[in-house]
Amino acid sequence: MKKIVIGLLIIFHYQLGISQSDTLKLGLKGKIVRALVHSPHTKSTFYAGLKGKRLGTGLIYQSNDHGTTWFPLHEGKPIGPYVSDIQAIAEAKDKDRTIYVGTWKNGLYKSVNKGKTWEKDSVFPFSDVRSIKVGVQNPSLVYVATSAFGVIKSTDEGKTWQRCTPNTIDNTFKFVWSIALDNNDDNIIYAQTYNRGVWKSMNQGETWKQILNTKRKVCWDIKISENNKEIWVASSKRRDSISSIYHSINAGNTWEEIKDVPQIGICQINVVKHKGRNMLIIGSWQNGVFVREDQKKWQKINSVDFNEISEILVNKNQLLIGSWGNGIYHAKF
Repeated sequence: MKKIVIGLLIIFHYQLGISQSDTLKLGLKGKIVRALVHSPHTKSTFYAGLKGKRLGTGLIYQSNDHGTTWFPLHEGKPIGPYVSDIQAIAEAKDKDRTIYVGTWKNGLYKSVNKGKTWEKDSVFPFSDVRSIKVGVQNPSLVYVATSAFGVIKSTDEGKTWQRCTPNTIDNTFKFVWSIALDNNDDNIIYAQTYNRGVWKSMNQGETWKQILNTKRKVCWDIKISENNKEIWVASSKRRDSISSIYHSINAGNTWEEIKDVPQIGICQINVVKHKGRNMLIIGSWQNGVFVREDQKKWQKINSVDFNEISEILVNKNQLLIGSWGNGIYHAKF
């Protein structure tokens, strides 16, 4: 209950709590935040992956104080000489605190010393990595979403890789934008596709079933409740006003499209629970961040004065918002 109340305070105090001047002191002003993730080891640690303008400019930043300050890993050097875009980051809950990083057109990288050094995974079979998830119960299990080979997995911490049912995926959904795991069962995986809706596997990707048809809209983001029953999916057509939010209360067996959604090109979603009611936070490709409590009207968070949003995270004591060109916004209470 304490966690829920804190999350509510974040939203109620965003107008007073977001300090844009503080945000711009973090050294990320003008930066494209491509990936923003929370460490599974400590509540105060986050990682941000940046998109650079040329080869050798893809950097990873870390924060150990809930996003207040950030510092670059690898002594401020790119993780590889040809890396320009950090598209995905995932940290395993293992003894080495292994960090997996996916790039645009330069494959998969790995660090086993907290980001001090990086090594490219030479056996990973594809160059464009869109999303990475590591098993919670089994940290040796790693899933990777790609733009042409569907979902690829490893069961031995990345030593070997295999495509998940290539015959099925080649005939259905090759481009997977992001993946999500059941909170209590690493075998259950959700794949959000570029224009073929959401697919679900109950057996580590051995078989798949389409559980949501988004009518050729891209599935950009998914959130799953702690009890794994409720699911929210944000979808839109790229750079378009056509947007939808889909909601399931039974782990994806049936869906309802939420009405009166702002037609802003939704690309991100997060949810806070309070007294049995849902507070939705959505980000847009071109119109900033909006919030709605239960069935009330949507309101724009005007203090987020940059419109292209790449990620929204709710943490113990703040709301972190990654932007496509102005670093990270944050709210404290």
